[in-house]
Amino acid sequence: MGVAMDSTFHDTISSGSTITSTRWQPVDAPLHEAALETAPRFLYVTEQGALLRKVGHRIQITKEKRLLLQVPTIKLQGVVLYGNPQVSSQCLRLLLDEGVWLSLFTRQGHYKGRLQPPAERGAELRRTQWKRSQDPAFCLELAKAWAQAKLLGGRQVAAAYAQNYLAETLGQGHLAIRQALERIPQAKSLEELRGMEGSASRAYWGLFRRWNLSSFAFPGRLKRGASDPVNILLNFAYTLLTRELEGLLESAGLDPSVGFYHAPEADRPSLACDWVEEFRHVIADRLVLALINRKQIQEKDFDLRNEKQGARLGPSGLRTFLAAYETAMTGVRPGEPAPAAASEGPGRGYRSLMLAQLGRLLDCLKQGVIYRSHGEENERVVCGVL
Repeated sequence: MGVAMDSTFHDTISSGSTITSTRWQPVDAPLHEAALETAPRFLYVTEQGALLRKVGHRIQITKEKRLLLQVPTIKLQGVVLYGNPQVSSQCLRLLLDEGVWLSLFTRQGHYKGRLQPPAERGAELRRTQWKRSQDPAFCLELAKAWAQAKLLGGRQVAAAYAQNYLAETLGQGHLAIRQALERIPQAKSLEELRGMEGSASRAYWGLFRRWNLSSFAFPGRLKRGASDPVNILLNFAYTLLTRELEGLLESAGLDPSVGFYHAPEADRPSLACDWVEEFRHVIADRLVLALINRKQIQEKDFDLRNEKQGARLGPSGLRTFLAAYETAMTGVRPGEPAPAAASEGPGRGYRSLMLAQLGRLLDCLKQGVIYRSHGEENERVVCGVL
């Protein structure tokens, strides 16, 4: 589907030491059909060649005279275009008149710029963001939500592998993650929270080593200076994901450099580094595991000739990886046609999910409401309060 409203979705849960899977979808086609609706504040369009035009006070999206979607502008806060959808001048004026911003991304998720009405310049929002970042209690609560989201994401990956490889998922590693999740609400400082997250992450990567069923050796998680294929793929996936989140934050008027969990540092997009914790395991890790375990990326896809610099992903591997990443983000396989019509229902792919969470983040920063990660929402919906 090339046109979607934002939504959240039910995914996979685990309870106690028994892992239960609920509607887990393949990583290359995350179709969130049982989505829990949120306020449809964002419209994103990935269908190449689609046309957005004004029809009264609605945006009509067509392609080759086929209607894809109609959305009342009163429902919208922002419109996000990926690649080359076209927008009529009348539609642009309607968006500006209704106070709706429009952001442009490349097909790969790189942010290019934003068209905004005068009242949406973002200064007030950024002042609020900066003020919140100086509040230790606010920072701690938001950091707890993201640390919890990261561990819930790891547990969701464990649940996916438990369907066929239960022994590789249970044990002390899973227990350590569960215990950390129970302790996170009691953390009294960011330093204490980082310690909890760190111990759980070590347990997670121990499980990840067992989920790696490929011929590639996994020496453990290496962030900088990685020379082995698995860490190279993980680092590349995290970079793509972080940059896309950075673009979404900036497109909504936030300052990506002002974070709450990661301290500001030079030009680092600290807020994007905070937010990526919520998605790194469920998107990036699953993608890498799927590609290497299914042998879609093999040793021949790496350049192994430079012993000093280690392995490097070659052109064929890069094409395979980027195609798989785009499929996961959009929920549309290469060559798959757009549907004949789309409604304001659940979106497909992880971009729809990220936009839903962007709305929650904006509410948290502007109104001070509690931020709920998508992982927490899944567990609250499927099995009650954690």
